[in-house]
Amino acid sequence: ARWRQLHRLVHAIVLLGLLHFFWMRSAKNNFAEVAVYAAIVALLLGWRAWTAWAARSAGSAKARQRVTS
Repeated sequence: ARWRQLHRLVHAIVLLGLLHFFWMRSAKNNFAEVAVYAAIVALLLGWRAWTAWAARSAGSAKARQRVTS
């Protein structure tokens, strides 16, 4: 349970770190590097959300099959 909570906190920490990096670069109007990191974070978090959704959908489908069988 603690491991799961730590993993959920990491998502928030990454987003806050990205926001901090954006604020740091905004003084110089240099957003290219921030955009690259934001794209990488979005890709990784999107992939994580998609795999979690797919696992839940597969679990739900299996549960429905057991009930109807």
